[in-house]
Amino acid sequence: MHVFVINLASATDRLAYMGQQLGGRFERIEAVRGTAIPEHLAGNFVKSGDLLPGELGCYASHLVAAETILARGIPYAIVLEDDVDLESDVRLIAEEAIAKIKGEWDILSLSGAKQHPHCRLAPLGDGTHSLVRYLHFPKTTAAYAISASGCRKLLAERKRTRPVDVDIRYGWEMGLEGYGVYPAPAWQANRFESSIPKSKTQRFYWRANPVGYLVGRTAGVWKLGPINLLRAYFEEFREGRAPVTPDARRRSLQ
Repeated sequence: MHVFVINLASATDRLAYMGQQLGGRFERIEAVRGTAIPEHLAGNFVKSGDLLPGELGCYASHLVAAETILARGIPYAIVLEDDVDLESDVRLIAEEAIAKIKGEWDILSLSGAKQHPHCRLAPLGDGTHSLVRYLHFPKTTAAYAISASGCRKLLAERKRTRPVDVDIRYGWEMGLEGYGVYPAPAWQANRFESSIPKSKTQRFYWRANPVGYLVGRTAGVWKLGPINLLRAYFEEFREGRAPVTPDARRRSLQ
């Protein structure tokens, strides 16, 4: 399974860390700086005044990754940012999850800042992980698998006024079919300082189109189904909103 790591040329320490985890079995994608968006992508970010330069560069970098996957004719691949911690068998976990998805899929979340209500669809491996469908997609792009169809949907030209992780969370606007692995086999590493400073003001993106937001969230409920929705909230209440680590999941199964 192809693995791509988004990395700035100057971030050699990050690249070395990813190499230690992946054993060199990955391809590097040159990250885009927010002040140097490729000309053919620049039209996507016209009037994106709310996006910080780092957010612009991050979004463009993920678009370049999607372009690379399509140009190479790769059916699906894992895309990683260069500041994630990985389980050693993350490739196998992703492959098994993809094999168990019934029907078309676009994106498979392999990381998550915090857990979201979800429905377990199938156990993975020894049962430590599960293939899940989320009520709403996790707000992170640290690690995910994306299919060719997902790349085409992500690349469809449009005005982008939100960070890439938020846009994918609003995946209904692109028609993204999203799944996830729970607990996430990848998570943001704390050893590196983020190259994207946080916005000084809280941004409520739903306010730009509250009706569309309501329709999208309702569609998520419909896909999950009422019984699964109740189960999802029960699981969230039982486990709490903190990230669930694989070790914690193993203990819960014992």
